[in-house]
Formats: sequence, structure tokens, C-alpha cells
Amino acid sequence: MKTLEALLSHRITLYVLKISLGIIFVLASLGKIIDPQGFMNDVYSYVLLPTAIVPLFSATVPWIEFIAGMLLILDITPKSNAFIINALLMAFIVAILAAMARGIELSCGCFDLLFPDEEVGMKTIVRDIVMLVMGSIIMFFDHNEI
Repeated sequence: MKTLEALLSHRITLYVLKISLGIIFVLASLGKIIDPQGFMNDVYSYVLLPTAIVPLFSATVPWIEFIAGMLLILDITPKSNAFIINALLMAFIVAILAAMARGIELSCGCFDLLFPDEEVGMKTIVRDIVMLVMGSIIMFFDHNEI
């Protein structure tokens, strides 16, 4: 158990996790920032938020993803940014599960710049859980307070 803790709290492990998760979230944000209308349409298709909230949500979430990702890459307040990313990931997982439970087939809206036609499914949930684990390791094992 000590060996696992030593591995997870090692500066190189944490560095790789912060850079990786940061890059993933910056890339995820770019398609949404470049095409805000497309992302707003994706959010509408989940049918989870009140219609009046969707434009505000669609305009702010990509920038939160971008800023939190960049701050992780730059190693600035990594625990706080990992917390923000984990909160987003949990919300995404709930939204995807809700859509799947209702039988709604839709575009993920996750990485529109790289994979514009990606549909939600178990692969998406597994990917989000892996990122959630990465963010949790940063939250619990990183020692950088700056």
C-alpha cells in the first residue's frame, strides 16, 4: 500500500497526470469555443436543463474547461482545478447516463474539434471515469499549493 501511495504522490506521476488531464480539457473546450451554437445544440439535445439556462451554460462551460485545463498544465492551484474538472466530469457522467436511460441517441459534444460525430455510450462513460480517477489522484496526492 505504501508503494502505491508513493507512486501516486510521486512528482513525475502527478506531472504526467496534470499535463495529460489539462491537455484533454483544453482540447475538449476548443471545439465548443469555436462553435458555440453547435455546443448549445448538443446541450439542448440532452434535454436536462431548462431551455432558458442552456445558452448561459453553453457559453460558460467551455471556458471553465479551458481555464481549468490551462491552469493544470501550468501547475497553478492543481488541486482546485482538478476539483473543478472532477465536478464537470461527474455532471457529464450523470447527463450521459440520463440520456442513455431515456434512450436518447445523441452526439457527445465532448471533443467536437477532434471527433465531431462521436455518440454517447459506455465508452464515453468509461473515458470520463478514467479522467475522474486522474483528477482524484491529483486532488488527493498533489502537494503543490501554488
